Amino acid sequence: MEYVVFDIETTGLDTDNDRIIELGAVRVVNGEVIGVFDRLINPGITISDLITSINGISNDMVKDADYPGVVLSDFNRFISGVEFLVGHNAYYFDYPFVQSEFKRNFINHDKIYVKDTMFLAKKKIPRLRSYSLKNLTEHFGIINQTAHRALSDVYATFELFEKLNTM
Repeated sequence: MEYVVFDIETTGLDTDNDRIIELGAVRVVNGEVIGVFDRLINPGITISDLITSINGISNDMVKDADYPGVVLSDFNRFISGVEFLVGHNAYYFDYPFVQSEFKRNFINHDKIYVKDTMFLAKKKIPRLRSYSLKNLTEHFGIINQTAHRALSDVYATFELFEKLNTM
């Protein structure tokens, strides 16, 4: 089984007006990480103080980073050939943002199936008070070193996905 776990950080919640500022991913084959993708992105718009307070990503950090078209083209190559993508709340948030950036930057891509750990957790662990990544990692004793940074959330989501699949 080969898949990619991914996560993004953005300038806000609107796929039309906000932009991705960080994209992290790991490529997994038979439960082992075989590749890592970790990039800051210059969104071409200002990152608000509120967003910086959430994820720690500032305008200064992204000013010399590649623009979305470059990073998303590289990401498209990184995910090429996998069976599916995995993310937390990815079906409603992360993947629509990625698709929006693909479209905005004229990047041809294959539609790919997305497995969402939030939905999977709701099926396997009914009646939790919250299905946030923070709550689920605490529930399973998974350490997320730097929550709200893409690659750290990716590793936490990877561990969560593996644990949910053994239930």
